[in-house]
Amino acid sequence: MLGRLAEYLRKKWDFVAIIESQRDRRNKAQIPTANIFLSVFVLFASRLGSLNSLEQHLRMPRGWKSLTVPSADTIGYCLRKFDLEHLRDSLSQVAHQAKRKKALSRRAYKDQWIAALDGHELWASQKRCCDHCCVRTVRLGEQTVKEYYHRVVMLQMVDLWPPLILDFELILPAEDEVAAGLRILRRVRERYPRFFKVLTLDALYLQRPFMKEATNLGFELIIVLKKEQTSLYRDALGLMRMKRAKEKIESGKKTWTWDLSQINSWNELGPLRVVRCAEQLTRRERKAGKWLEKTVESDWIWVTTLSTGVAPEAIIQWGHARWDIENRGFNELHTHWAMDHCFHHHPTAIVAFLMILALSFGLTCFFFARNLKAPAYKGKSRIFLAQRICATLAEESIDPFISP
Repeated sequence: MLGRLAEYLRKKWDFVAIIESQRDRRNKAQIPTANIFLSVFVLFASRLGSLNSLEQHLRMPRGWKSLTVPSADTIGYCLRKFDLEHLRDSLSQVAHQAKRKKALSRRAYKDQWIAALDGHELWASQKRCCDHCCVRTVRLGEQTVKEYYHRVVMLQMVDLWPPLILDFELILPAEDEVAAGLRILRRVRERYPRFFKVLTLDALYLQRPFMKEATNLGFELIIVLKKEQTSLYRDALGLMRMKRAKEKIESGKKTWTWDLSQINSWNELGPLRVVRCAEQLTRRERKAGKWLEKTVESDWIWVTTLSTGVAPEAIIQWGHARWDIENRGFNELHTHWAMDHCFHHHPTAIVAFLMILALSFGLTCFFFARNLKAPAYKGKSRIFLAQRICATLAEESIDPFISP
């Protein structure tokens, strides 16, 4: 399985060029940067979960043939000096190749490519810290102690499969998630000039300075509207009371939709559009051997800069697509990819590990879906297939990633 993955990446994704393009700032390095990058890539592709486990697997007799085996300490030291811009270029290269190959499967309303920004806490410690750690106080019994933690903002494509990850940015001490998100947007505007246009965001991003700069960069926004944003929320709710909702019943689900345009509550941003979707769905649940019916209700409101030429149904779908970054992003990466494991406590190393994780996540998804024949993957999870890659670490050399 490992050799097949290597052959697929070399032939279809120009993986040798990705490996050889990586750089770091070590002086007189004895182990090439390509070895370090490839080791970490295999770490995530095989879901090993720790550098020590990776080192033990690579020191098996067939782990390497012609390449020097890096130790866990060497990998950590190298990644703290890694050139992050070359990693970002590699992520961009894979994303643009995937788009050209039509390897990305989208849902309905395919006239726009959608991305989401969101923050995530990686880990916390009461003893170990660095200059870039955020600090908070927590109760520990009867004492109040300092806790050091790292948070990161991730930019991910949503409403498609596989959910490509485009960039990461650490949240620095004394700043919020929105400031880190703006740094990502400024950076991706140059690297992905026409890759996507619409951003779907949580209510935290409904701030005038953020919206003004994001729209100046050329992005269209869909942001959750909650009661905390009182003036805009009150104005939109008042107008909805005077307008009849569009009602729809389909497959046992009732939907009421309001679509309001030309709302000038925030004059400096120009007229905004507000879309509301209230749903009522009856579900059957089996409890204690009996079938019970349960009514589930939801009510979502979004504010958007998109024009009235975009159907409200599309805005509702793209607004809900924000959950892809939670479910198919943070949740899957935390549960199955060791995203929240502290491999090396250094700000540059943290982001480097995350970006190599993003490369491994995307490329292995393409491999499982596009290279393996149906009998090989039908009825099997991606966790099982990753275990097969891990099992072949002891049987096959990983040198084919470099050359045939």
